[in-house]
Amino acid sequence: MWANFWAMPKLLRFMTGHALACVIFLIVSVVPNESFAINGRHVSQAEWWSSGAGFFASIIGIFGLAAGVAILRKKPWARMAYLGFATIGLVIPYPIFGNWVLGLVGALVVVAAGLYLFKIKAVVAYFEQEARVQVGS
Repeated sequence: MWANFWAMPKLLRFMTGHALACVIFLIVSVVPNESFAINGRHVSQAEWWSSGAGFFASIIGIFGLAAGVAILRKKPWARMAYLGFATIGLVIPYPIFGNWVLGLVGALVVVAAGLYLFKIKAVVAYFEQEARVQVGS
């Protein structure tokens, strides 16, 4: 997998690292600690989960890990997994909690990521290498 990581275009490498790093959200949400804050206000772990923040953070961590590993393994569905992960993290929470502007900004970021993942020749070629290997096997 390290060879795949270094064979990626640089922005795809950054996106993969971003997705994998988000597993921290899952770890921080499930491991008891006193570092939770919502809108700058210190909250307990129970409040963190009852507000929905713990659920969203955990989902982002799980989907980020899955998307990052799928990209590293050049899975055909990896690009869609990354876009789903980005949508969950950058779009969905904001309108739910009343910030439509950040939700719109997040949607624009997801659209830009989608264009990059599906239209940039170097990224398409990265994923096609695995498809050719699987067909040739």
